[in-house]
Amino acid sequence: MVRVALDLLGGDGAPGVVADAARLVLTGRSDVDLVVVGPPDLARDLFAARGLADRQPRLAFAAAHGVVGMSDDPVRAVRARRDVTVRVAADLVRSGHADAFVSAGHSGAAVTAAVFSWGRLAGITKPALAVLLPAAARPVVLLDAGAGTAASADVLAQHALAGAAFARARGVAAPRVGLLTIGGEPGKGDRVRREAHEMLGALPIAYAGPVEGHDVAAGAVDVVVTDGFTGNVLLKGIEGAAAWTAERMAEAYGDPEPARAVLRAAASGDYAGGTVLGVAGVCVVAHGAARPEALAACIGLAAQAARDDLVGRTRAVLADLVLARGEAAASVPLTGLGSTAGTGHAHRDDVADPDDAADPDDAADPDDAVEAAAP
Repeated sequence: MVRVALDLLGGDGAPGVVADAARLVLTGRSDVDLVVVGPPDLARDLFAARGLADRQPRLAFAAAHGVVGMSDDPVRAVRARRDVTVRVAADLVRSGHADAFVSAGHSGAAVTAAVFSWGRLAGITKPALAVLLPAAARPVVLLDAGAGTAASADVLAQHALAGAAFARARGVAAPRVGLLTIGGEPGKGDRVRREAHEMLGALPIAYAGPVEGHDVAAGAVDVVVTDGFTGNVLLKGIEGAAAWTAERMAEAYGDPEPARAVLRAAASGDYAGGTVLGVAGVCVVAHGAARPEALAACIGLAAQAARDDLVGRTRAVLADLVLARGEAAASVPLTGLGSTAGTGHAHRDDVADPDDAADPDDAADPDDAVEAAAP
């Protein structure tokens, strides 16, 4: 039996949609218990209205009275307010009262709470949100899908290691890793992508080179690495295109059910939500607009990850990859004072790059401050 802590106040339709998702889990499967995290009186009223008041001991409640709003700074909110739902849920996992937690609320707050409560895995300074996307041959891992926004070349290299470890833990023997950019030729993209391309080529992974957006659905690689801003835009673009295609097919063929069934399948199971990679616990983040069925699928995804010890398996593979990266870096001699060759850390050229004139300042983005939330 796996117990999942569920954020009652997270998501566009909370708390009603969350209670409906919990009802689907409690009535539809017998291998998952729930700890609902939110105001206890509100939770009890919601579940009593759904006929679930007698679900003890499979249903428990944990008191939390605050929620991190979409306009809040996630690091400040999680640090300062001990009773926000994501922090209480993460602490339940740390104390052993839950095996995983799920939230459809502020993704940055969920990631911050996980880092704050559990700490990071070795070799990771900045966790990423990994989503599985349907592709031609097998699912593709996309990260970061929104845990942060901008990323340095070194952070993209960390994402590549974490994504490769995650894919291997899921059974892909030798995952091919691609760097998302604007062209398939080396040298395409901004300075960060060019630096990251060099770094990824030196990692102990099967780096396939730069990939474009259309390569994701084609399954050209098994893992696609990018920053959280670009990854989130790509993910939502795919979701919108899939919904539009399904509706047009439904209109064209007269029977909308087959097309809509395909769309529903793409929002369930392994595809339901994002898994936070790089932290020492299981956290699944659902889409803020998730309906009860999709949120219930996220609960199932979190339960399966905990049952399969996906974090432990990812940690073991990641440790080997980080060690190999360090050994490779140590074998490369420094070429001069101030050089970062072989260190695995990003550097900035002294000569201004005109292609980067419009790049945002990484440090100015509060959503990107998750790495400051040291446990």
